[in-house]
Amino acid sequence: MFRSLSALALVTLFAACQTGAPQPEVRRADTVAPALAHVPADACWATDRVPALTETQFVATGPDGARAPQDVVLRPAEERLFAVPCPAQMDAGFTETLQRALSARGLYTGAITGEMDAQTSDAVRRFQAPQGLNSAILSLEGAQQLGLVTLPRAAL
Repeated sequence: MFRSLSALALVTLFAACQTGAPQPEVRRADTVAPALAHVPADACWATDRVPALTETQFVATGPDGARAPQDVVLRPAEERLFAVPCPAQMDAGFTETLQRALSARGLYTGAITGEMDAQTSDAVRRFQAPQGLNSAILSLEGAQQLGLVTLPRAAL
């Protein structure tokens, strides 16, 4: 009898320690990546929206086994801030050199016009996407990799 009462008291004690509803998951916000060492203090910046990555899955919707498509977000859309060449640098000569550099890498097949048109922007996106920046806006790091902007000696 004493064992039954002590077991009952123990179960009651543990039950009293439980909360009624589960607590929401609390996570630390993602930290902003530190500025690159080779980005000048007077650099220009751009923000570009990186689209969400979704996947369509077919899920059962009823007891008869009918299936309907449902989009699942694998990575939410985000605004990304990154250093870019300043507008004063991006003249027609700069854009011509950009088009030549992208053409040499097989990413641009248009005429060398010196204009930042849709075809040039698409080529910039194809160049930067494998590096993790799916943007048609040329980043300062991308311009440095293409040899369009010099690296400060400290970055070497």
